[in-house]
Amino acid sequence: MAAMKATIRKGIFGKLTFVEEYSKPAFDANKSGDKVLVKIDAAAINPIDFKAPRALLGTIVGLDFCGTIEEVGIDVPKHLKAGDVVYGACVGGLAEYTIVSCTQIAAPPPAANNNNSWKSTDLAALNVAYLGALQCLKKGNIILNDQEGGLLENNNPSSNNKSVLIIGASGGCGIAGIQLCKSIGVSRIVAICSGKNAQLVKEMGATEVVDYTKKQELDTFFKDNVETFDCVFDAATGSGGGEDYWRKSIPLLKSEDDGGQYTALNGPNSKWVRKMAGFQKKNETLIIVTSNTADLEMVVQLLDKTGGRPVIQIMPFSKEGLEEGMKLLKSRRAKGKIVYDMSQLTKA
Repeated sequence: MAAMKATIRKGIFGKLTFVEEYSKPAFDANKSGDKVLVKIDAAAINPIDFKAPRALLGTIVGLDFCGTIEEVGIDVPKHLKAGDVVYGACVGGLAEYTIVSCTQIAAPPPAANNNNSWKSTDLAALNVAYLGALQCLKKGNIILNDQEGGLLENNNPSSNNKSVLIIGASGGCGIAGIQLCKSIGVSRIVAICSGKNAQLVKEMGATEVVDYTKKQELDTFFKDNVETFDCVFDAATGSGGGEDYWRKSIPLLKSEDDGGQYTALNGPNSKWVRKMAGFQKKNETLIIVTSNTADLEMVVQLLDKTGGRPVIQIMPFSKEGLEEGMKLLKSRRAKGKIVYDMSQLTKA
């Protein structure tokens, strides 16, 4: 069986390990249904990659990718074919090959052939971070769907009167939220991050920055902004540093009659219990990212409105690159997304 380079979880505790030879996934078009075999060109990493055990996410690490289809299953729609570039969700993105469902991938638009083309390293950064931000902003009634589930043309006519608070604004999910808000003309985009990242988030589209490292500044902000936000998108609570903005964010929401919404990608255990039991409060929602073609396409459509692209730090796909990337990710000081460029790897 052909071999490939891959990053795998080894042992009981799932130690992340780069290996030069791992079995390439076997693919039989007649037995693969709606799945495709992809040669990966780039893959991004997320905190869940080192937090989740092998039993939950499998042996090979990675959920975000961009690559080229090599083979298609018998039930794959005709518009997807060998040679097409696709991006989206997979289980096992940090490898030279992966098998994915066609319902969780998308092809970049034809405009990607011009000088403003989407690079594979950009597309690889979209799945978890940008779909997470998109789905939080949808729940917050900031980004609206049309009746077919696509992007509402001109989106929300009142976007210019909307206000959004983004907590954890300089990370991958936070930057995604800022860029998506900017793309539809949200008038007030407040970013909470460290002061050293203030210029970065302003360049992405933030209209105001609050430095969380300055306690008085942070406390004053929460005191002075009661009932002023249409949506709070929290990408920091539960991220590993002990942060918990949940309770103090709720007073910042506009009244329930005005539709204020708090959305988050993580939270305290008590909130997860509510989530799993189906008893979340009406204006407080934990979002579990759902990868799908429509949302992947929508993210690209929105970013193309302003020419926005993910902020990425590119690493080589090697033992040293894995160690450096994971160290940076665990430090929680990465700006934007960490992406591995695998386009120059020799085919197995």
